[in-house]
Amino acid sequence: MASTSSSADDNHHTRSTSLPTRSHPIVLQAQEEIQKFKQWEASVSSVPTAATICSALTRLQVLYECVDSVLSLPLTQKALTQSQYTELVNELLDKSISLMDICGSTRDLVSQVKENARNVQSALRRRKGEVSLTTSFIKNLKKDAKKAIASLKQIDEKIGDMKPLDLDQHLLSAIKVVRDVGVVRSSVYRSLLLFLSGSVEKPKPTRWSLVQKLIQKATMERNGNLEISNDDMVCLFQEMENGLDCMFRSLIKTRASLLNVLSR
Repeated sequence: MASTSSSADDNHHTRSTSLPTRSHPIVLQAQEEIQKFKQWEASVSSVPTAATICSALTRLQVLYECVDSVLSLPLTQKALTQSQYTELVNELLDKSISLMDICGSTRDLVSQVKENARNVQSALRRRKGEVSLTTSFIKNLKKDAKKAIASLKQIDEKIGDMKPLDLDQHLLSAIKVVRDVGVVRSSVYRSLLLFLSGSVEKPKPTRWSLVQKLIQKATMERNGNLEISNDDMVCLFQEMENGLDCMFRSLIKTRASLLNVLSR
């Protein structure tokens, strides 16, 4: 996966109106979890695999829980209720809707690939060769993945265009946690979408999507001696789908925390 970076955050930080000597323990814990993720990400291969993506989704769930904990802090809630931060809360709410859309569409793509893999599995068991509409399915998969990546890029650009704010030290740290997790999230989602569409650079000249590889090997060999068995492939897709379900629920919790601010 691509290495995460929080350099964009530096463009949004100007000064703080108060300078406590130490951040809240929950904020410190969130920062520590973000650093752990970055260290793990740097240790894995630059070419995403099903296993690393599943692991990343699990680790990302921990980060989303950190975001929810930070936003739910009475100190954070009280700070965000101040009128000068209404625009910031609304921007975060708009972003949460876009993220839910991307998470949902990515989950749908994974579900489609999982069902296609099951169809291949069923066809092999019946010894009926390739699955019909495979080429069409792969073409649509690439198109949908490309569209989701473009939407993800637009969200990242919106974050880059956010105006600098004069935040107190706690809120400055809290918003940085939200944005740092956003950088991690973008890296994971993009890797997953590229992996599904087969757009990741491979050591070999030929590029095949995951489903293309499965079908090609199954058609040529027909003896079950695949690098990854069909059963394992379906299980991996199911694990990805479960991870994205968790992400979606976490985004709902984050949105609820922000709406709670506006209702005060």
